[in-house]
Amino acid sequence: MDKLTKEGLVLNNDKGRLTVEVFRNGACGSCAANGNCAESKTTEIEVYTHEDIKKGDWVVIEGDASEVTKLTAKVYLIPVVMMFIGAILPSLFFTNTGLDINLMTLISVGVFLAISIIIVKAMDKKVEKENLMQVRKK
Repeated sequence: MDKLTKEGLVLNNDKGRLTVEVFRNGACGSCAANGNCAESKTTEIEVYTHEDIKKGDWVVIEGDASEVTKLTAKVYLIPVVMMFIGAILPSLFFTNTGLDINLMTLISVGVFLAISIIIVKAMDKKVEKENLMQVRKK
């Protein structure tokens, strides 16, 4: 089991919901665009803990790399797949009905995108309870 490990600075602790500023490492240093790209050197993430961690503490965040990768893939793929379904369905159901197929496609894509956001938010709630990422003070 490969571990994903990141270090970060706690920006906020709201009853166990930590906002952590994570600093990019290895991959950015070896990139050809290093120093010239628009990517931020830090990113903020939310993790959950029951430990006594305060604003300003340095923490180590660890998790199973394969589980994080699977979850990331789902978060990116679900909206794409749902929008694709939303784009295809009007062609199947509204052809030869006299309705503007382009308008129906636009509405359908919007509805399916909204459904995908609801699904992703539900997944987020589930992951919050599973404690996928473990946090400890550095």
